[in-house]
Amino acid sequence: MEIRERKIAKRWMLFVATLVVLLFACVLARLIKLHCIEPQKEDYEEPDYSATYELLGLRGRILDRNGYVLAESVPGRVIYIDRKDPKLEHKDINRDTLAHDISELLKIPEELISDAFYGKRTYRGKVLSSIRVGEISDNNMLEELRRRTAQNAPKGERIAGVNYSEQVSLRVRPNGPRLSHVLGFINAEGEGVYGIEQRFNSKLSGSNGRIETMVDARRREIRELRQEEIPAQHGHDIVLTIDKDVQYIIESALSKAIQEYNADSGMIIVQKVDTGEILGMATLPSFPPEKYGLFPKELWKNIAISRNYEPGSVMKPLIVAMAIEHGIIKKDSVFNLKTPWYYAGRPLSDHIQPGPHDIRNILAKSSNIGTALIGLEMSKPNARLGLKDENHLLWASFRALGFGQATGIDLVGEERGILPHYSKWSKLSPTRMPIGQGIAVTGIQLCTAYSALANGGKLMRPLIVLEERVQMDPNNLHDYLVAKRYEPEVRGRPFSAQTGKDVLDMLTSVVEKDPRVKGYPWSGGTGRRAQLPSYVVAGKTGTAQIPVRGRYTNDYNASFVGIYPATNPQITILVTIERPKGARHTGGNVSAPIFASIAEELGHYLYLPADKVLEEDK
Repeated sequence: MEIRERKIAKRWMLFVATLVVLLFACVLARLIKLHCIEPQKEDYEEPDYSATYELLGLRGRILDRNGYVLAESVPGRVIYIDRKDPKLEHKDINRDTLAHDISELLKIPEELISDAFYGKRTYRGKVLSSIRVGEISDNNMLEELRRRTAQNAPKGERIAGVNYSEQVSLRVRPNGPRLSHVLGFINAEGEGVYGIEQRFNSKLSGSNGRIETMVDARRREIRELRQEEIPAQHGHDIVLTIDKDVQYIIESALSKAIQEYNADSGMIIVQKVDTGEILGMATLPSFPPEKYGLFPKELWKNIAISRNYEPGSVMKPLIVAMAIEHGIIKKDSVFNLKTPWYYAGRPLSDHIQPGPHDIRNILAKSSNIGTALIGLEMSKPNARLGLKDENHLLWASFRALGFGQATGIDLVGEERGILPHYSKWSKLSPTRMPIGQGIAVTGIQLCTAYSALANGGKLMRPLIVLEERVQMDPNNLHDYLVAKRYEPEVRGRPFSAQTGKDVLDMLTSVVEKDPRVKGYPWSGGTGRRAQLPSYVVAGKTGTAQIPVRGRYTNDYNASFVGIYPATNPQITILVTIERPKGARHTGGNVSAPIFASIAEELGHYLYLPADKVLEEDK
């Protein structure tokens, strides 16, 4: 028994010894392979523990004059539908409801998701398996997406086929499509198109940074081994002269008016008379900037600066001011008007009774004949002013008012208007241009010229930008440095302060119909529907036939330009409605009431002191 046990013990010892030798042999073979054989292979690659991370540089914000955000960029992710995602084979994925589940989570149309999964997309003959369907910037939505695409997502909630690894900077607008024409939009390449986005694209654009570092086997950064860090640079912020609340008031009124009159389009401009600052600029119809590709390019343009149109009778006060300034007429000049009136064999109709009329009444009643006679006086050669050619003074007066040239507003696409050189005028031109025919202007030109009547005769460059800011803390709007401030700029002085004051006083007779208004005679002018409860208004109506291919049609541009408070002018408002339908198509019936519907509210919002005093209140 004892001999047998010894034999068994020897066998176990031999087995263990053999096993130990084999283990050592395996270890030795592995060491020889790792240290002697594998390093000599040409395709051997050292483990890569380096990593590069992209840092997203955001586009600068566009702010209103009070610091409210009108447009800003936020970090987001591009959403792709990936048909080759291995997670699609997981047994918990419900193919029948997958498109619906993804659509419901990401707020992307279900049809788009389904088409990406089951449709056929090709590029250069190659079938695409990864289709871009949108972007998201909502952090809560992104966290939910991460949760439901994770390996351990709860059964019944798991989704797959979604790739969201690509970072992107997304432009968002808290106020939606409001102010679209002024702001412009960002195209697929990230470049600004039209408006502030294009004009200040280089200032707004940010630049990406990067981090080059080392990571561990799980691709976690080893902060101490970071090799290079280039910080991202965010773009400058652009602060506009626009007041978002003023913009809301005028866009709402304009939208309602276009529907009421079934008009093709319209514009409202609100301008501070002393500085030329634009507080609001509404143009309709508009478009949602994020869907710009679905709309015709013509709709992208801001008609307040890019559309040339014949202004009609709103031109009359400006010509009267220039005639007074150059001594052609006096503020109390009287013209004996006769109807019918012919010049160069062509008749000119009128809204005024025959007989003697002073300049105030010519403007109040919007007399075509009276204004045409003033134009003829201005068309004569003027030796006193050194002008030997016919029409030279009248042409020079239009130029002095800013017509036929860009205003210099910081927006893309501004037109110069149409003002032919006087040498190319017809015989009728000096009688038609002063009443707003045969000359084309832009809304911003007209509004700025009227502001000159109210600010002492200064033709200002219209301001749309207040300053450029370098933001120090993206989370604190008040922590910034001013890179550039845009100051008011006087472009010219077409007439004296006294001339502007005299004409402004005359224009109160166009509006103020109440004989109890202290100091302002009642005349029942064409703009009486623009009267305000709290403010005296100086303004002028305009009803201009729209020419097509050289012939006037039965369509009209209905306009009103109002300045108030007339005793201490602060604000100019231009309202133009294109092609209002129906019997009411004049500036006095269409645009003057629109002015009244917004001007009183804006006056109180802007804290303008009321200046209307009735005789009974004395």
